Amino acid sequence: MIQFKSCRWKNFLSTGNDFTNIQLNENPTTLIVGANGSGKSTLLDALSFGLFGKSHRDINKEQLVNSINKKRCCVEVEFEVGGVHFRVRRE
Repeated sequence: MIQFKSCRWKNFLSTGNDFTNIQLNENPTTLIVGANGSGKSTLLDALSFGLFGKSHRDINKEQLVNSINKKRCCVEVEFEVGGVHFRVRRE
């Protein structure tokens, strides 16, 4: 079973050059709610990009980089599988 620890990203989609960090292991379950445009899909895209190298939506890799500052995007996902800790970083 996979247990997500955290997901963080910068220069990813509409986010800027400071990391957005989401802790996913503070509670036994995580519910993601928010208004339109608050970042729910960005979190899912970041997890998908971190794990699989692509968005869960129909967005190519070039479109994942922040279009305003055009700097390198970075996504990090930390998780455990069978007690083994993993940290995946994609740029």
